[in-house]
Amino acid sequence: MSYKMKKILLLLLVALFSLGAVAQKKKNKGLRLGEKFGKLTTKIMTSKTDDLSKVSLRPTVISGVYNLDSNTSEAKYFPKGTVEGDYVVSITFMKNKGIGLIELDGSILCDGKEMEYVGVGSYIAVFNEPFTAPKTIEISSSAGGKAKFTLTPLAPIDIISVNGEKYLPIIDLDEDLTLEYDANTSNENVLLKVSLITKVIGAVAFNKFADFSPGNGKVTIPKETLSNTEISGGTKNTANFVKGENFLLLEKEIITEREDLDESQNVSEFASLSLYAKAYASIPVIVRGNQEERIISAIRIAGETENNVGFDLHKPNANTGIPFSRGSKFGLASLTLNVKPYKIETETNENSWSVGNTKYTRTTTITTTLEFPQLPDEHWDYLLEKFYQDVVKIFKEDYQIDFVPVEDVTNTEDYNTFFVDETVNSNVKVNRTYKNTNRSNPKNLVEIFGNLSSNLTNDTPLLRIMKEADVDGLVNIDIDLQIGQGKDNTIVLIPNISFSIRGRDEQKSNKQATYVEGMLVSKTGNPFNSNMVKADKNALLKACSFSELTEAFRLSLAALRAKEIEMGYDKIWNIGE
Repeated sequence: MSYKMKKILLLLLVALFSLGAVAQKKKNKGLRLGEKFGKLTTKIMTSKTDDLSKVSLRPTVISGVYNLDSNTSEAKYFPKGTVEGDYVVSITFMKNKGIGLIELDGSILCDGKEMEYVGVGSYIAVFNEPFTAPKTIEISSSAGGKAKFTLTPLAPIDIISVNGEKYLPIIDLDEDLTLEYDANTSNENVLLKVSLITKVIGAVAFNKFADFSPGNGKVTIPKETLSNTEISGGTKNTANFVKGENFLLLEKEIITEREDLDESQNVSEFASLSLYAKAYASIPVIVRGNQEERIISAIRIAGETENNVGFDLHKPNANTGIPFSRGSKFGLASLTLNVKPYKIETETNENSWSVGNTKYTRTTTITTTLEFPQLPDEHWDYLLEKFYQDVVKIFKEDYQIDFVPVEDVTNTEDYNTFFVDETVNSNVKVNRTYKNTNRSNPKNLVEIFGNLSSNLTNDTPLLRIMKEADVDGLVNIDIDLQIGQGKDNTIVLIPNISFSIRGRDEQKSNKQATYVEGMLVSKTGNPFNSNMVKADKNALLKACSFSELTEAFRLSLAALRAKEIEMGYDKIWNIGE
């Protein structure tokens, strides 16, 4: 899925979920326009089902609600009487396939008591007294589906000081932020997150800008982090932190994956599931100053090499854009080749003249046939092999990143979720894949909509593949070659390469992120001799602008890497280390 599409979906989800996980049955007066829109939209997008196999489940236990004077859209939806420090259990049902939320036709119990359905696919139970014992959740659908598991609360977390101040500290967006805290944990799987209040689409929410391991109780957050927020926009002042009175939220989180649950936890019927335990601490603050850069949604590197290869690379901001310095081991998820070696171009010209009262018109049609010779499979496979080996070499030499054998990825259990294309080699079409890899990116509307999911857990096919293959990045490459006309009426192949690298960070609870999305396009192509291309595989490489493309790949990645260093990506991902 392209970066732009993901951005659209993110904004859609913000509207759908009103930036929160819970809602309230009772109508609330005083809702902002964006909140009203979100509430209406979520109602439309919520459907009912009795089939647990269609559900992506997100159960959460919260140790201590944050200060509700923060006036977030989420705070408006908590049941009446909820106060700071209350413990909460919430269960959210989402569609595993397609976009939407689910109201279960059945019952959801917490320690034997019915949980309240509060809209947006969520059920909630609020406890006015802290608890340390696990809460037992029992889910039964009217169709007979059953699940039973426990949610264990985290110990509370406390903020000691912000920038050395305990009472109404000042946060200057132009300066680094120093945070002292008591994480009250020795669990290495715990992740801490820091947020400030922001406004977007008429709603108010905590906007995360930093995450890190608990460490020794004190951390310095670089100022660049404040421009790389979870909720971001591409226009001025979109999702900026609220100036003046604000609240800083410190969140402690641990995620328990399905494969880490013991046999007593019966969750097998759900399509996907991760268990979340959170603890909140919040403090009123004053926010002032300006970021050196406005809120950044992404960085883009575009240009053209001396060999006339254009490149266009995107990377999300440092909240979900992971720097190459965090990678150590990649795997090839997809390397496909699509060739259109045959094309007919028709040009029609008309010339009219008159003799007396008679008009004459002459029509001339010129038909040009462009054709690339049909080659044996071995030639195309050689092209794919050489390209893959060069990619491996570039990452090893420039970024010290190794590649696992391709089979380590293709043999994973979830690899069959990728798209399978028919292998073709004819005079009008060539479709090949490297070592039986499948296509990872949808290419038509049916595939795009069929690939959509409301799954907001860590239990996704892509992450499961990375875990099973033991990699922290999956590389996807699609090569398109199309016959065309070059200079002086020569016939050339015009290459177009799209690529992406999705990743995870094991040190941050397997946080999913993107290394790069990009495209390379030769502006001119290379002329070729048909007989030489048939006889020599290396002549095919030249005809496909192979050396020019791999050089552009290396140069564009280097330019992106330099920019991510300049923008503070390494500093942001290394907070607390």
